[in-house]
Amino acid sequence: MTYYVGSNKQVFINWDLIEPGYGVAWKGERPTSREMPYGIQLRVKPPRLDKTPIIQSDRPWETFINCYATMFEDDGIYRLYYESYYREPSDEPSDLTAMLSYAESTDGVNWVKPELGQVEFKGSTANNIVYALDVSRGRGSHGGTVFKDPSAPPEERYKLIHMGRENGVMRVFGATSPDGIRWTAIEKHLIDNYMSDTQTIVRYDADKGKYVGYFRAWRGYEAGKWHGRRAIAYAETEDFRNWPRPEIIVEPNLSDAPEVDIYTNGYSLWPGTNNAHLMFPAFYQRTYDVTQTLMYTSRDGIHWDRPQHEPIIPAGEPGTGWEGGVYAGCGLVSLNPGEVSLLVGPKWHTHNEGHYPEGRPEPPPDRGHLALATWRQDGFMALEAESLGSFTTAPMVFEGSQLKLNAWTRFGGEIRVEVIDPEADVYSVIDVGNEYLDFNSNSNAAEGYTLNDCEPFTGDSLEHIVKWNGTADLSQWAGQPIRLRFWMRRARLFSLQFV
Repeated sequence: MTYYVGSNKQVFINWDLIEPGYGVAWKGERPTSREMPYGIQLRVKPPRLDKTPIIQSDRPWETFINCYATMFEDDGIYRLYYESYYREPSDEPSDLTAMLSYAESTDGVNWVKPELGQVEFKGSTANNIVYALDVSRGRGSHGGTVFKDPSAPPEERYKLIHMGRENGVMRVFGATSPDGIRWTAIEKHLIDNYMSDTQTIVRYDADKGKYVGYFRAWRGYEAGKWHGRRAIAYAETEDFRNWPRPEIIVEPNLSDAPEVDIYTNGYSLWPGTNNAHLMFPAFYQRTYDVTQTLMYTSRDGIHWDRPQHEPIIPAGEPGTGWEGGVYAGCGLVSLNPGEVSLLVGPKWHTHNEGHYPEGRPEPPPDRGHLALATWRQDGFMALEAESLGSFTTAPMVFEGSQLKLNAWTRFGGEIRVEVIDPEADVYSVIDVGNEYLDFNSNSNAAEGYTLNDCEPFTGDSLEHIVKWNGTADLSQWAGQPIRLRFWMRRARLFSLQFV
């Protein structure tokens, strides 16, 4: 299969772009292995956890801050919407009393909760609340996600989706806004009789020309009779005001313990790509009553893989304040050059413990906060050669004139690339098992663009331009199928892109 990659960034979430080779090829004097990948593996990379809160409960109307939050960059301003609650000591906890509050930052470090004058709290509008019971027509605003809709008219440029209750029935509702601050609830529900009781995440997919959404789902739940299992459901629509019933796309599999289910979805598009999607779902372990965050990947946003069974963000050790579990919010944002960050909501209480009035005597009751998990740019997964490795790509048609790599090598490591001559034989035999191999041995590389001609990359770069004998020009092959052969030693390749 030939892939049209154009000038789009390519990341490694599966083996799609990697030639599988032919282990024992026929013809010739003896059996040979042709274009076999060697010594490489796909590896998930954990984030750096910046545990200092960026948002915490510090206002009179914030008895508690939940983990459901959205962050995105908007014309030079970082916007953050988070779920907050106000409860009197005698109040029973209820998801339907959730409010949506707002904070913003110009540098990603210092966050301001502005007095917006939109929603009244105890007789005053001097607060940062943008959506609450009076704005939502009394339905509540649980699990809300805000997104900017490039297809909408200016008066509805920002959209909100959330769960609520109306006439005793759980439904999914929406709202629109011209500026992300002043909201108008959509009168009719978006989905009837549907309990999406964690963060519902929606975005506008320009390639599809549709809204795509990720919802909470249940498999087999019957109140008081059958506990069922939580899962992730998906739906799409051309009309934001009318959605079909979501269908389950991700749920626990046979390698998971029988008491495990999936609490949230934590969906985000992989930044800078159009064919890579991520989810950071919280897996709820009922035996321990804790949640831990895993990572899923997808090419189309519908069919998902779990590249690593272990959590990418585990629950913390006792005394860390994260021992009750951790949930991911919505949005991967570059707050610092060369990095992307995800909002996470750590919990001191376990899932059920927080519902008991006595809680723990020390420290004070958990009021909730938001922190950051941070990766290098495209650093969620890497194509890695611990020692010596090599692979050939599938045929690709590109636009541009240069090849850019996001890569890192250890001491003594390097990466070389060669261009396979489109007119040469389809397969080449290269013995990559030799540390001191002759790069030109039986190679079908284009003249002047062999591994020997390539100037080896070493070190750490987000945008290394590959050169061969001083030139980076690949324009002669633009628009026609070519393949690349990589030779790696003690190296990680995070992405490639033709520019």
